[in-house]
Amino acid sequence: MPAAAARATGVMPPGGGAGGAVVLVGGGVVNLVTALGLVRAGYRVSVYDGAPDPRAGAAWTEYGCTRGGGDGRMFTLTEADGYHDRALGPDGLPNGLLERTVADHGWLVATGDLAPRERQWAADFQRVPPWLASGWTADIFAFNQAAGALWRELTVTDPDLFGPATGYRDGILRLYSEPAYFRRHIARNEQVGAVRRVLTPHQIAADHPALAAACAAGEIAGGLEVTGFTVNIHRFLASLVTLLERSGVEFHWGRRVGALRRDAAGSIVGVEVGGDLVRAAHYVISPGAYGADLLAGTAAAGEIQGMLGVWLTVPNTEPALRHSVKVARAGHRAEETNITLGTGAAGEPVLICGSGYGWTGLDPGNVDPAQLAELYAALEDTVARLFPAGHAAAVASGTLAASRRFCVRPWTASCLGVFERVPTADGGVLVVTGGHNTGGFAQAPVVAQAVCDALAGRRHAMHTRYDPARLRRCYDLRAHNFDPPDLSAPGLSAPDFRAPG
Repeated sequence: MPAAAARATGVMPPGGGAGGAVVLVGGGVVNLVTALGLVRAGYRVSVYDGAPDPRAGAAWTEYGCTRGGGDGRMFTLTEADGYHDRALGPDGLPNGLLERTVADHGWLVATGDLAPRERQWAADFQRVPPWLASGWTADIFAFNQAAGALWRELTVTDPDLFGPATGYRDGILRLYSEPAYFRRHIARNEQVGAVRRVLTPHQIAADHPALAAACAAGEIAGGLEVTGFTVNIHRFLASLVTLLERSGVEFHWGRRVGALRRDAAGSIVGVEVGGDLVRAAHYVISPGAYGADLLAGTAAAGEIQGMLGVWLTVPNTEPALRHSVKVARAGHRAEETNITLGTGAAGEPVLICGSGYGWTGLDPGNVDPAQLAELYAALEDTVARLFPAGHAAAVASGTLAASRRFCVRPWTASCLGVFERVPTADGGVLVVTGGHNTGGFAQAPVVAQAVCDALAGRRHAMHTRYDPARLRRCYDLRAHNFDPPDLSAPGLSAPDFRAPG
């Protein structure tokens, strides 16, 4: 690798050069894109995950969020935006969004009494003021823009990840059911440079015949063609794992990491796998919503909790949809729905539809079946209104019910991601990443960039803007430790995902 590229990707960590061993815990898309950046920076990378190999075709319930949910992921410049405004009523006071069930137009799907840490998380989420949320959303969107440039670089360096085999589709059509909401989002998307075209319902019907019936029925108030893309994430993941294996990454599927192992002084000396101690120069922990026990003793402990989303698949009947779609229905239980173009088991065109917010608290398995059913019903309502023919065909064949899946996404009360750095006993770094709410896939390349910088001892804006203590510091009035948006934070350096040589 040229020297300039080596410097850009951080192949010279403190205390050593390229080739240091890094253990990654978690085999979701964020950590696997991180693995790609690390192995191409010269590190020796091993990945541990308690689930089966994602190429094995095991039952979807055996997997985490990336492989267990529906086969679609989306990148736009406004992914993972803050959700705090939805927790406020017309009077500007918290509306109890996380205290009300889905049936009562809330987000709660957890059953039983909430633990104190869960109640605190809900209170933190619901009390973030609009002015603070706006600054944090600007941070998120800045990382989205940086990630967009990195995704474009990857399409050049690794075109096989973005071809027909992974269902790559360029361009997103955003649809809005309510005129005022549509007008607000024109401005929001124009602000980040995402808008390609603004469309009236008549133009949508003409340019996208699959939506003509919905436009005629008044279901669509307007639309935007915006910068972005979708992939079939299960196929993308399979291609990425194969690429990583060929690049020398070692995978340990079905090997769950039980805990961080510490010495008598409390310093991290390794990770525990099946009773054995696994040691490396560095560690990257990205467990999604499943790390409550694993993160014990870190600043991120308790900060990442689960937010469930549901999935359905219907045939893409003629006239077929030709662009992946993001639907906004203000005030609906399925307020936002992603519809990704895909192919079924026999190669037939399908629409992979995902939506919903269901807060599980710290336990991603704590799901009330009745509230889960409400989420499925809400998503089905959106699908039936926009694609009545596809919905009817799926109901008639019985494939609609059979396509039901859900995934539990890692969220934070701040809606910011998490990036924590912990020195280890051996002079290395343990990094915790995650909590990207609906934007883990979207921000994966810039997370990889921040990890490479952390292991090399360089600064990156994500290290401070996604610090897990940022929300708590904002409310530590006794210490007057106020943390406004940091406009002077270091810029974003560009990683190099190219293969060595």
